[in-house]
Amino acid sequence: MRLPRFVLVPLLAASMVLAMGAAALAPATASSPAAAPVRLIVDTDFGQWWDDVAALAMVHAAADTGRVRILGIMSDVDNPWDAAALDAVDTWYGRPDIPIGVPTGAISVDQNYSRLLAQSYPHAGRPRDAVDLYRRLLQAQPDHSVTILSIGALTNLARLGRTDPALVARKVARTVIMGGAYPAATAPEWNFNLDLAATRQVVTDWPTRTVYDGFEIGAGIFVGNHVCATHPADSPVRAAFDLLYGCGNAQTDGTWDPTAMYYALYGTDDVYELAGAGGHNAVTPDGLNTWVPGGHDQRYLLLTDATRLTHAIDTLIDTPPAATN
Repeated sequence: MRLPRFVLVPLLAASMVLAMGAAALAPATASSPAAAPVRLIVDTDFGQWWDDVAALAMVHAAADTGRVRILGIMSDVDNPWDAAALDAVDTWYGRPDIPIGVPTGAISVDQNYSRLLAQSYPHAGRPRDAVDLYRRLLQAQPDHSVTILSIGALTNLARLGRTDPALVARKVARTVIMGGAYPAATAPEWNFNLDLAATRQVVTDWPTRTVYDGFEIGAGIFVGNHVCATHPADSPVRAAFDLLYGCGNAQTDGTWDPTAMYYALYGTDDVYELAGAGGHNAVTPDGLNTWVPGGHDQRYLLLTDATRLTHAIDTLIDTPPAATN
């Protein structure tokens, strides 16, 4: 079990207290007004920490309401169990045909629950090269229609950006990246530091509108504490939480990837504001990032209602497939 993404909590505590302390309004929910489904590709360092499997639980719950169309899911780390584990989660949620991509040249990482899911749950396990899959999926979509959500290393995006930037610019409407801290980091953030060369390339050259979700957003959000009560015994989501925490134990480490997933699915939704207009992200060779004036079409998220966001994320995570309710 790894530590949280970096030790910024003392520096961020004051802002989190302000966000949490306001009187709660009615919580945000997944029942937003009807809209065209988000065409989403998820890029994840699955298998290391619980928030990746929680983010997948969210997107499947949103897909059940018609909010999102899951085009594909990419692993962005070298974990031999990831493809089968991702497929197992998709299969349990009734979507066994979602294509799975695996990276080339990615960092090798340990797994915490991928092997368990791969060995314990049905899956087809037919992964494709991630960049080849990206290109195939993007070519099949209307122009400026796809959302890419990165909740791990930026290895795949860097390679895709080198391979076919024109295709990305034509097909992708926006890219949401969980990484860094805003307006400035004091230590390298986990996702950005997994493949620092890729991070620096994507932050500098990525050709679409990009929104960053920083470490500070998730440092004071604690979700997933009802999974073992709301999911049936055969749930892979429950299995991952049980392995990492033991059913009944509180998750108090913070919540990162699901906060970015929520924005990708529902936008600001009265829980976020977009900040950083007229600026762009910059990452130094030692992995620190800061927001600087000028340049690219980039923004970062500000959390405005932690209570509503916590409730909304939990509502999605706690919703198993309809057939298991």
